[in-house]
Amino acid sequence: MSSIFALAYRRPRASLPPHSEPRAPRRHGAEQIYGVNLRARTGKWRVEPQRLKLGRRLVQRGVARARVGSGTGVRTRRDEEPVGEADWGPSPYDPSPQVAFLLMALTGPPGHVAIIGGGLAGLTLALALHDLNISSTVYEARSEDFDQGGGVMLSPNALRVLDSVGVYKRVRDNSLQFDVLTFKDGQDQTTDEYYFGSEKLYGYQAIRIMRKELLDEMKAMLRERHIPIHYDSRLTTITSDGPDQVEFAFANGQVASAPLVIGADGIHSTVRQTFLPEVKPIYAGFMGINSVVQRSQLRIPDGYKLPATVMAKPGAFLLVPQKPDGSELFIGSQRRFAELDSAGWEALRKDKQKLYDMLQENKSDWPDVVQSALEAMPVDRMGFWAFYGIPPLASWLSESKRIILVGDAAHAIPPTAGQGANQAFEDVRALATLLSKLSPDVPLDKAAAQWQAYRQDRIKKVLDLTQQMNAKRLPESERAKLPPGAIWSDQSLTRGDGGELRWLYDPDLAQEAENWVQELKQAAHS
Repeated sequence: MSSIFALAYRRPRASLPPHSEPRAPRRHGAEQIYGVNLRARTGKWRVEPQRLKLGRRLVQRGVARARVGSGTGVRTRRDEEPVGEADWGPSPYDPSPQVAFLLMALTGPPGHVAIIGGGLAGLTLALALHDLNISSTVYEARSEDFDQGGGVMLSPNALRVLDSVGVYKRVRDNSLQFDVLTFKDGQDQTTDEYYFGSEKLYGYQAIRIMRKELLDEMKAMLRERHIPIHYDSRLTTITSDGPDQVEFAFANGQVASAPLVIGADGIHSTVRQTFLPEVKPIYAGFMGINSVVQRSQLRIPDGYKLPATVMAKPGAFLLVPQKPDGSELFIGSQRRFAELDSAGWEALRKDKQKLYDMLQENKSDWPDVVQSALEAMPVDRMGFWAFYGIPPLASWLSESKRIILVGDAAHAIPPTAGQGANQAFEDVRALATLLSKLSPDVPLDKAAAQWQAYRQDRIKKVLDLTQQMNAKRLPESERAKLPPGAIWSDQSLTRGDGGELRWLYDPDLAQEAENWVQELKQAAHS
């Protein structure tokens, strides 16, 4: 590190006093003190010995150094003693690229984190950071009582994250717990199984829970921990993405700053637009139309396992219980549909009769259990989900590395494989662990590179799985045209071990992050 400081000041090699050469770093307990004893007189700027100490503000003669952990850079102050330029050359107060990098590098846990977005990813990140002694503030664009509606299916990879922050045990009994999504044909025969979870195989059964119930429990946990959430705070712009602080403003006139900003504000992320304005959501060509019915209204054959995806001539139809006792079912089917503009989507959302009529199409081509669901669904509970994603991003971080994207802001995933929220939980668990481990050996830029590379590889595999699941749910006539391997299949029905999805459910993201930290430390000392 001292060699970097040596590059900061362009001074002649001749006539240097003996004590001007940088000394090697010395370790004193948990502190890393850099003995950069440069009594170099440069123009009218004077640099005295610097003690760069993690964790608190140090000011010595000639150099002010704020917390390395907060990312605040080194600044020099004008010395009162007049110094001639003849002996030392022109003032070099023009930092080299190496020094510029040093000034912006975050080499300790951030003093505070601003989280833009109070959804599942943002609140989970706040809880994880709190457990690691990193404070945060959450800014949510919508009101406190906003209810997006619907439910989420959470698999073991996500539940392991929620368990690590104390959420899982508080919501488990308010959810439906299950292992397998069964694929049925038009004759009510089981053709395949998709493992969403298994306590025996992965440590957790999958759960389905209403999104609002999950969010409400998380909000209660934030209140218990005195983690602030500012509602009705819609981000409008990042006013400054500097080397040590990010400043940002909201539509309500509020302004704020933080050493680190996390964009957890969804597929239409304002945070992402501030440094990747060219990235726009891309429509996948599908929409899912849905409603709810009561189980008592359905004609369910004896021994019929739920949740189930019914495959027939029109495509696939979902029957998914979504209350702990299974008394209510989420039902729906996806279909190809031409993209609409925002006004068109909003008009369709309000036209519940049209959605009802669309789902009723080809009713006679479905088996009786689906027909009973179509007959029972209420018009006023109709809804839809347009499948959007975003193209792969070259980087999930801004140039300063102090703005980081997570969840749908970084990698929106269509819902077919049920991994959208699950992958967001993975993002924030690994990131929180890394932030708590930052040090001179594990600076943010290198740690984030490890995190992003791992996460992008995982997301690619999830997107491939999602595409295969989309293909599996196409109408029979379209499935017949696809090449081998384009449609998802598993041998779990015959093996009974869920083996095809172990890569998805087994990883412990906190442990993965710990492994990256050790790799970086070893590399720093090799």
